[in-house]
Amino acid sequence: MSRYAVLGLLLCWGAAHAEASDFIGNWKNPDPKQSGLMHVAISPNGGNRVDVRAYGDCHPMECDWGLVQGDVYYDNPKSDHVAVIVATFHFGFAHRQITFHKTADGKLSFEMLTKLDDNSERRDFTAAGSLKPTTWVGPIGPMWQGEPGLQTGWGGGARSGQAVTPHEECTVVDTTNARAVKERGTWSVKAGGKVLVSTGTDEKAAQLAEAAFHHYRFDRLCRSGGPWKPYWRSATGFAEDRMGGSYCLPIHPMTAHLVRSKNSWNIVDGATTLVELGPYKPQAEAMLGMIRTNRLTGACSIGGPDIMAFWVAEPTR
Repeated sequence: MSRYAVLGLLLCWGAAHAEASDFIGNWKNPDPKQSGLMHVAISPNGGNRVDVRAYGDCHPMECDWGLVQGDVYYDNPKSDHVAVIVATFHFGFAHRQITFHKTADGKLSFEMLTKLDDNSERRDFTAAGSLKPTTWVGPIGPMWQGEPGLQTGWGGGARSGQAVTPHEECTVVDTTNARAVKERGTWSVKAGGKVLVSTGTDEKAAQLAEAAFHHYRFDRLCRSGGPWKPYWRSATGFAEDRMGGSYCLPIHPMTAHLVRSKNSWNIVDGATTLVELGPYKPQAEAMLGMIRTNRLTGACSIGGPDIMAFWVAEPTR
């Protein structure tokens, strides 16, 4: 967001909240080692509300912690002076609450409380620091915008390291005339006498899976990065729409990143854990590379990822 765009937002926001406007803008942590907080963008959201987006250190990447509504606190119930803004970010493995204060030298000080939820023996902890104004504005659309002279890289903010390399292995499967059948009380989708998908007693999932084979023309059963759960796609590529009845977790291919949780490397986006990939980081990077290279926007399934999984990509037309 340019300086003029920020100014325009402030003018639209109105003079009644001039004190809160002191928090609006883009902020950089010059010493992120202790807290892991790299950048913060605070913008107005109408009335006395603000939006807060934070970016953390997911070495060697900077990753998007997500966009949340900040809570604005005044000195007292009748005051117009904003004392602090509080933003809480929820992750699959932790919850972070950040309190921002405006300082006399034009910076923002912050205190961060991190509550861990990863079943480890690590203890909850605190961190603090100071943010200074910056021209950095984070990713806008598919592009990552960096400060002048900052070496940006694969999917955003890489300070070092190479782009992750995608890897995919597929087996061609004859899905001609795929249809849902019930045999001995168990539902499945079969083609040419072979079981493509088994749904147990779930007739609806079998019918949906049959529809998916015909709708998407799935004829490839693939794995990415190692012996993880297989997924379906067609000879021409990944699905480009979300069929009714399927369940999809949304992905932004430029902000999805790797997180180490206990003994597993997971692909996460904001607060959502998309895939748990085990202890082998190179294989996890291969799947992340596939997500970014193919601009995948959804991790989808019918009847659950153990039954029928597939990815959705941005439309190419």
